[in-house]
Amino acid sequence: MKAQTSIPQRAAAEIERLAETRERGVPWRKWGPYLSERQWGTVREDYSENDDAWNYFSHDQARSRAYRWGEDGLAGFSDDHQRLCFALALWNGKDPILKERLFGLTNSEGNHGEDVKEYYFYLDSTPTHSYMKWLYKYPQRAYPYMDLVETNRRRSRNEFEYELLDTGVFDEDRYFDVFVEYAKESPEDVLIKITVANRGPETAVLHVLPTLWFRHTWFSDGGTPKPLLRQMEVGDGMTVIAASHPELGEQFLYCEGAAPLLFTENETNHQRLFGSENRTRYVKDGINDVVVNGGQNAVNPEHNGTKAAAHYTITVPAGGKTEIRLRNGCRAPSADRGGLRQPFRRGIEGSAK
Repeated sequence: MKAQTSIPQRAAAEIERLAETRERGVPWRKWGPYLSERQWGTVREDYSENDDAWNYFSHDQARSRAYRWGEDGLAGFSDDHQRLCFALALWNGKDPILKERLFGLTNSEGNHGEDVKEYYFYLDSTPTHSYMKWLYKYPQRAYPYMDLVETNRRRSRNEFEYELLDTGVFDEDRYFDVFVEYAKESPEDVLIKITVANRGPETAVLHVLPTLWFRHTWFSDGGTPKPLLRQMEVGDGMTVIAASHPELGEQFLYCEGAAPLLFTENETNHQRLFGSENRTRYVKDGINDVVVNGGQNAVNPEHNGTKAAAHYTITVPAGGKTEIRLRNGCRAPSADRGGLRQPFRRGIEGSAK
């Protein structure tokens, strides 16, 4: 007689979710890790006359130029049509730009061709994306963008690649481990936890900007309704970004604590890139300009737009860690919603981790 094999409770819960998706159309997969790792420098955004995708849309342009056919980001998360997007932005106080996306060498810059120059890891995910975990290693020193480009460009095909670790930027373990976890309490209720661990020998400050934005689908012809992000006042130790979209309806991003919210538009900064007049007062790189350059006029004081971020400035002791919790879903703010800590624990326990 064969011994019966029991199914772990979390695995059984995921099997049930898969059955609900398959048999009843429950949209457990509606939200997931659907953002690209890299949208810049791809044929998806190439309108050049000579099919030169790498130079037509560069990494340097990506923070200022609106994508048309997709989006990218760190620990990116979106609906299955990539209309409403969520990702993480970071700043260590030393980099010349926000770390909003992965950096890499183009085909002509790398001595062995295109090559991402970052350290990031997909640690876990269930089939329905009811639980996901991601890790990024962010240096506390200035990220060596030009050193990586110039040194790799000088090397021949017969030499080793010049890697991020070779630059010395991680010496003395002066870096942050940034973990991002997603846990679904329901198909339309996604709990988010960001954990920042300081691996270095001294206390360090990090700017953490969970960012919500709409992919640019309205273009310039005015034929497609333009969605809207706006700030809502709810109290209870939270700030809320309300998202209104003609197809998705209403969504709400709940942010733990009293982090200030920064709003701009997901529109190209023509003035920076091409020397021509901007079509909108606020542009895609407005949040970058506020955080990195201190330009307060770069974000909308009316607290609305099509791109927004909660700006957390955290001080993490050597060997210590700090957690930030958020929640995204279609449930409107209410008095009985409560905090974010207990719901996240329930979401983790209910997922097939």
